Amino acid sequence: MKSILKYIIKNGLKDKLYLGLFIAIFIAFGVSIFLGSTMLVEQNQSSLVFVLATVRTILSFGIILFVCINITRSFENKEIEFILSKSISRENFILGYLFGFFISALLILLPFSLLTCLIFKVNYIGMLTWFATTTIEILIVISFALLCSLMLKNSFSAIFSAIGFYILSRLMGMFVMAINFGDPVNVDSTRDSLGFGLKILSVIFPRLDLYSQSSWAVYGLGDNSFLQIIFIQSIIYLPLMIFMAFHDFKKKQF
Repeated sequence: MKSILKYIIKNGLKDKLYLGLFIAIFIAFGVSIFLGSTMLVEQNQSSLVFVLATVRTILSFGIILFVCINITRSFENKEIEFILSKSISRENFILGYLFGFFISALLILLPFSLLTCLIFKVNYIGMLTWFATTTIEILIVISFALLCSLMLKNSFSAIFSAIGFYILSRLMGMFVMAINFGDPVNVDSTRDSLGFGLKILSVIFPRLDLYSQSSWAVYGLGDNSFLQIIFIQSIIYLPLMIFMAFHDFKKKQF
């Protein structure tokens, strides 16, 4: 498994993943500080919120591209067959790739979080919670992107599927609000059908809108009841996606 971890990290260097994401992050820093400076009040807080939200999104999209392209290329170049010819189980192969991608993301997220604490005035407990939930969110995104890449074996299909999953999960809070704040008087069959569909989506998809909220680093946690939901969803969705990857990969013939 150690060789797989080294292989993934070296691929990140070869594909210029770290360089590209660091450049995008520094651009996001500059733009966010500029936007924050245009605010009449709470300029530091506004810049901090812009930075955290932008960089979280950049890192999620960047790691989706890295996972999907890397796995697809490994299938095309027969690298997966070569690795499986060694004394390694298919489960350890999946876990090795999963932790390799996760460490690659952590190598970017950790320095950025420390830099944010040095530049901005943050609530340290809130910032620590933001970092912890962001790492879990990234791990969920990596797990789903890995699952899509193994099942579809086409980079474009896997990328669009993973990005769609991330966007829907991020918008899930808006969907739940749309269900709860519907008009109880003027109800029609179309609205009922849409509401029923949104309820199904809210059960299937994780509530990533509850993860890594930028306001924590500014105002602290406040009501921390959402941490229970984050914990429950994490212990449900992560093992589920990993098990699905195990099951799908075991059935593949090489």
